[in-house]
Amino acid sequence: MAANEESTKVETGAREEVSATKKDRWDKIDILLKPVGGLFTGIALAIVGYFTTNLLEQQQAEQTSRMAQQQTDETNRRLYTEIMSSRERADSDLRKEMFNSIIKAFLDPQKASLDEKVLALELLAYNFHDVIDLTPLFKYVAKAIEESAIANKAALNAQLERVAREVIDKQLAALAEAGALTTLSVVFEQVGKGGQSFDEKLYPVRADVSGLPVQRYIFVEALHIYPETREIKLRLESGDPQDRFSPEIDIIFKVGFFDFPMIDNTRLSHSQRVGIALTRWTDYGAELALVYFPGSRASLKEKPYYDEVIEHLQQTKAALIERGKAQ
Repeated sequence: MAANEESTKVETGAREEVSATKKDRWDKIDILLKPVGGLFTGIALAIVGYFTTNLLEQQQAEQTSRMAQQQTDETNRRLYTEIMSSRERADSDLRKEMFNSIIKAFLDPQKASLDEKVLALELLAYNFHDVIDLTPLFKYVAKAIEESAIANKAALNAQLERVAREVIDKQLAALAEAGALTTLSVVFEQVGKGGQSFDEKLYPVRADVSGLPVQRYIFVEALHIYPETREIKLRLESGDPQDRFSPEIDIIFKVGFFDFPMIDNTRLSHSQRVGIALTRWTDYGAELALVYFPGSRASLKEKPYYDEVIEHLQQTKAALIERGKAQ
């Protein structure tokens, strides 16, 4: 019994001694690791602070660079706008001075000869044909040449017609680029026997909101010929091809060598236009050019009506909505 108690005491003392030894070891490790932990903490804080500082400096540098780039772009845009505005003002001033100088040849007929008037009209036609209607001036000069007794009458008439044809060709090319162009041949003998009709042409407008193409027909009829002035009286009809009994337009007018399609044209619905120009005249017949084009290509003096602008905006908005639903 005494031996067992002695053995138990020995085991208990041994365990206490081992526990004390382990505790002493952990205390030593704790003492050793405390400075190391503080060092690691300091290093970690330093690293985090370093990268944070660099990140903030980088973001600040990028923001400064963006602001500087924005300021540079804004300065460049402002400079470009000022340069373009100055250029447009200079061009407008030059054109104004040119127009005032040229128009004096017609306002003071006593100081300008027919040669000078033809030259002045040529300058006006080449520089202002898309701004003002030059038809009255062409007819005025042509009449003055016809009533004169000068020796170079034929040469001046040929020069006047050449200028008019060049302007018409230039306008037809510009209008046909955004529209459609077709040629109509008039035979004088057939016109004298009750008129001459041309085959109808179907021209698509733009697609409506549903995506279906909208079409209209254009019908032209030659009614009468005026050989002395080389003009043709025409009847123009246009509308929905499904309802020929209720045309959108049905008008009668004359067309000659001095009628320019960019200026002298007919308004249609959906902001479209149709113009007819006389391009060729012979003893047996003539050729007409019919051009169908959007109103945005009309002359600068032709401003769209408010209802046309509102209709265009509504159709554009509806088309965008439909496109968004489809996507």
